[in-house]
Amino acid sequence: MTALRNLFAGKQLATTVLLISSLLLTIGRGLTLPFMTIYLSREYHMALKDIGLAITLALVAGVLFSLWFGILADKFDKKKAMLLAIVIFLGGFTVIPLVHNAGLVVLFYSIINCSYTVFSVVVKAWFSDTLDVSLKPKIFSLNYTFVNVGWTVGPPIGTFVVMYSTNLPFWLSAMTALLPILMISRYVKSQPVNASASSESEDKILPSPRVMLRDKQLMWFTASAFLGTLVYGAFAGCLSQYAIVIGDTGLAEKVVSVVLSVNAIVVVAFQYFLGKNIRPDNIKKMMFYGTLFFVCGLGGFMISGTNLWLWGLSSLVFTIGELIYAPGEYMLIDNIAPPGLKSSYFAAQQLGWLGGACNPLVTGLLLSWLPPYMLFVVLMGTILLAYYAVVIGMNTAPRQPITA
Repeated sequence: MTALRNLFAGKQLATTVLLISSLLLTIGRGLTLPFMTIYLSREYHMALKDIGLAITLALVAGVLFSLWFGILADKFDKKKAMLLAIVIFLGGFTVIPLVHNAGLVVLFYSIINCSYTVFSVVVKAWFSDTLDVSLKPKIFSLNYTFVNVGWTVGPPIGTFVVMYSTNLPFWLSAMTALLPILMISRYVKSQPVNASASSESEDKILPSPRVMLRDKQLMWFTASAFLGTLVYGAFAGCLSQYAIVIGDTGLAEKVVSVVLSVNAIVVVAFQYFLGKNIRPDNIKKMMFYGTLFFVCGLGGFMISGTNLWLWGLSSLVFTIGELIYAPGEYMLIDNIAPPGLKSSYFAAQQLGWLGGACNPLVTGLLLSWLPPYMLFVVLMGTILLAYYAVVIGMNTAPRQPITA
């Protein structure tokens, strides 16, 4: 506990500020994301299929564009990059209630998603550049915990305030960006890109996009992230689709309520204590344990049926796999990212979250084509492939400097 308290005092104040900022911005995003369907339907009378397509495009566009902005962040002061991302985040939420065009709403929501992703990428790069090796696993785990707390707190607040006004969640989301702007401006020091170091690195390596394309380790780890998030990135929606098939919407509501409650409690209670123990020397073993918990949890879901206690127990086991796997992926990237390209590498890894975006589509197709239980068999195979990609990536020779 002494080590944990030290993270929130003295020279670690900037780290604390960034963790709190991640929490607040995630709450802001969580306030509105679950209600975009209601907003577009109520305000613009869009068909459900059009709403689903629009939200998916907004999420995917945000991830794809964040890759390029992440690369650009390596060329500039990370503090300024974070502040710019937060200002755009604030502006997007402020503008949405003021425009009266569905297309513009979707456009600004894409921009919001991009800015949020860029902020999260640059924050991880800042941690990677500034923290001691011994602190990185702890801070990555704390950051993941704070983000999960944000996703737990945001939607219930949005549920409450949307009863008073459809636009109110957007105003509150904008307000969550105010404190991060003030705190980062005050307590996070600028780290300008060193011109001499930059010019020296340009003599040794090609521009970062080409470097990343030639880094086989990065490709394997990004593939692992894609396969992993395909399994756990949107698992609540996946389980609700499954529950509807084997039961009805009533069962689906009960299952999602139990699973999300257990997931939130386990993440908040145990993320830091599990994640801090992930180190470069044991990461392969820890990722194996995470994979094993995923497989056992998926097996539990497969046999749960209408037993809510079994759904809860399976969710606990499944979530432990998530607690190991998510920070482990960050550590894998941190271990291979060259100095000066941290944001670029974390942004490339962020493409792996497209797996979570694909989950609803893949789930629907599997439930349509195969017996329901086969959904979990396929997901078990997917997470095993994700671990295989991790092993291949770790056994691949590190990228050598590429001459221009």
